[in-house]
Amino acid sequence: MLAQYRMATTEQMHWVIAPGVRIEQTRRRLAWLRQEGLVDCVTLPQAGRTRAPTAYGVQLACEWPELRGHRPSRTVSDPTAVRLKAGHTLTVTETALAFLEDARRRGELCQPLDWIPEVHGFGAQRYSG
Repeated sequence: MLAQYRMATTEQMHWVIAPGVRIEQTRRRLAWLRQEGLVDCVTLPQAGRTRAPTAYGVQLACEWPELRGHRPSRTVSDPTAVRLKAGHTLTVTETALAFLEDARRRGELCQPLDWIPEVHGFGAQRYSG
């Protein structure tokens, strides 16, 4: 999820991947991913603990069939660039969450990977795949 969304707070990831369970389960999953070197934790004043994939995490995720053709952000391996883009990236993730929550409320099938974050500043899109 983080390879596609680029960055998310722990709470955002929880609502995307496991809204029906306690948030502690999501925290444990993210801690394990961090221990394995797949995600990194960045603490931001405006968002608190935020997770972003490491370059290694993106490399592995992009090998999965679900992310074939996914172009990872060039800034993923640069912590300073990640911090500078944090506000915008978290807003895009929040927008994806709004679409997912609306689809869930309506009973529509809308999976987390159906959201494609913006590419080159042209906005984000949702697709049915």
